[in-house]
Amino acid sequence: MFTGKRNLIGVDIGSYSVKVVALVGAEGSYTLGGAALFKLPREGGEGLHATPPFISGILKSKGIRGRRAAAIMGGPSLIFKHLKLPVMPEKDLKEAVRWEVRKDLAIAVAPADLVLDYMTAAKAAKPGDNTLSIVAFAAVRSDVERNITLFRDAGLDLRVLEVVPSALLFSFNANNAWEPGVNYAMLDIGENKSTLAILKDKRLSFTREIGIGGADFTKQLASGMGRPEEDAEEYKIAFGLTSGDSDEDKAKKVLSQSVERLCTEVQRSFDYFHAQFREGSVAKLFLSGGSARLKGIEEFIANILAVPVFKDDPLRSVRIPKRFDTTELADIAPCLTVATGLAARKT
Repeated sequence: MFTGKRNLIGVDIGSYSVKVVALVGAEGSYTLGGAALFKLPREGGEGLHATPPFISGILKSKGIRGRRAAAIMGGPSLIFKHLKLPVMPEKDLKEAVRWEVRKDLAIAVAPADLVLDYMTAAKAAKPGDNTLSIVAFAAVRSDVERNITLFRDAGLDLRVLEVVPSALLFSFNANNAWEPGVNYAMLDIGENKSTLAILKDKRLSFTREIGIGGADFTKQLASGMGRPEEDAEEYKIAFGLTSGDSDEDKAKKVLSQSVERLCTEVQRSFDYFHAQFREGSVAKLFLSGGSARLKGIEEFIANILAVPVFKDDPLRSVRIPKRFDTTELADIAPCLTVATGLAARKT
């Protein structure tokens, strides 16, 4: 299946798997052109890096044809920063954001070596406060070029390098009607970390990376049960946060404690967002990523945070041709949220 002339192939490379989504058409009338989730090869319990042949092999195996792609920016230098700056001309604002970001970098970076982008979240809530709320993203150019080379060697023309929070925004926008003034949140639970994004009026209002992910759940479960991580992973997938016999109840308790730690950090983020930006409460929370598939996780998190929680389905507004296995798609759908946001991205 070819993607449309203006469509991009969304490729989300994580530390555990690679997710790919191709859409055909335009916003409001997308048709699924292709979708895939492939686990990365592992060695010594650790996932290996994606290689050009691995990426091109995924596309070939799923019949996804086309060259224009969008991907997630990776690399150790990537940072997010929230800023409040006075209203100013766009050219001056860009320089002001660059200056503020460089001040907080742990390493010295020449201006030409810093790749920067930002989103204007909203004007300040206080009457008469002539400031802008900015969410800035920055990375060292060598990390950006490494990503570009990876895709070029896989035979793809990388048109967009995005970050997870904005990909979540684009995916939400492609699937939902926005209620004016309502705060929505998306929590993407990855293998090694989770990304929280708070969205309002088609903008990214707040984001935070939380250093807790699915791998932490598995390690805590293995330690608490005295089992190898392979066994803990099987327990996690089979039973999640639901109850069962005595062994399974013990697994549920240990896993619950791990998810509670993540919930504590999410609640702290909500509290900070409310206090710092004078915003109302979050109306709905959507879960994505591999651990969003854990049995019972929506109800568990909803009870702790007192917020309606939903497992995200980024393809719910996308027409699915008959050739696709809808049962398989439903199973992996929460893992495809970021890739869908990339595929819905306009160059």
